[in-house]
Amino acid sequence: MRIWIVFLIVLLSTAGMLSQNGPGDSLESLKKDSAPISLDVAVFDPHGKAVTNLNQTDFELLEDGIPQKIREFTPVDTPYNVLLLLDCREGTRDRLSLITGALARFTSQLRPEDRMEIAIFGSEVHVIRDWNAERSAEISVDDTAICKSTDLYSALDWSTKEVLKVSGRRSVVVFSSGYQTEIRRQEKQVNGVSVQRIVPPVKDTEFQRILKMAREGSTPFHFIAVDTDLNPGSRNAGSVQDLQQLRARVEQMADVSGGRIVFPRESLEVVPMFLQIGRELGASYSLSFTPQHIRDGNYHTIDVRVRDDAYLVQPARKGYTAN
Repeated sequence: MRIWIVFLIVLLSTAGMLSQNGPGDSLESLKKDSAPISLDVAVFDPHGKAVTNLNQTDFELLEDGIPQKIREFTPVDTPYNVLLLLDCREGTRDRLSLITGALARFTSQLRPEDRMEIAIFGSEVHVIRDWNAERSAEISVDDTAICKSTDLYSALDWSTKEVLKVSGRRSVVVFSSGYQTEIRRQEKQVNGVSVQRIVPPVKDTEFQRILKMAREGSTPFHFIAVDTDLNPGSRNAGSVQDLQQLRARVEQMADVSGGRIVFPRESLEVVPMFLQIGRELGASYSLSFTPQHIRDGNYHTIDVRVRDDAYLVQPARKGYTAN
């Protein structure tokens, strides 16, 4: 009898502990441990001039329409470091030359205290202008052996570490089609014919590793994406299904890191979009907040507002997927 009494006391005590630390408390604990969501925000007046003198109290941030506390705020005058990562593969060479030709205008949008590094990638990454180089130094992209194939994954992996060499705010701007020479494929039956198709991003373990690094880091990745299924180039880069899978990868990379992605449809659109990204980077505030959702796999909107309704707010991201 005494044993049963002791067992009953222990059982009741355990139940009391569970009632005090129920599912709601566990959920709140998970929320507190969630990685913060970061984003860059540029603000312009009605004449298109950047507004650079705002404080944290001038901003309001909403997640799914619900106001959230801004956890961290970095003003515009904090030095900004931009890493340009350029795909030098033959298929993108014509557009790449347009970007390198516009570098002087891109650089002019940054301030004297901001820094920029430029690297090309193919089978390897080559830095052609490092963080400490003079801005006025001319660059050229030669047809080197590394440009015969493309290892985008290694380039992204390298860039996540390279930006940690500098202090202050950081950003990576990637010019790429999302193409990866060696990529995991699976056999599919198409109209009775066996073909090799690129696997979805979720089944690509190497990509998931890089995506995890981007999610846990604080560096936004912005993409100028060319030759995707949304803006196909003149050369055949693969089936529509494969192009969709490649696009999904760069879209996810931009999404989880807090960056943006643009899809120039014509060669003439590449430079304006490139310059627009530079314009926003040079006039951006950095904000972060703690998400109110655990990894539910759903998309949640982010809305950033300022007190003056006449100002135009241009956030780098308008939402995130909680996964």
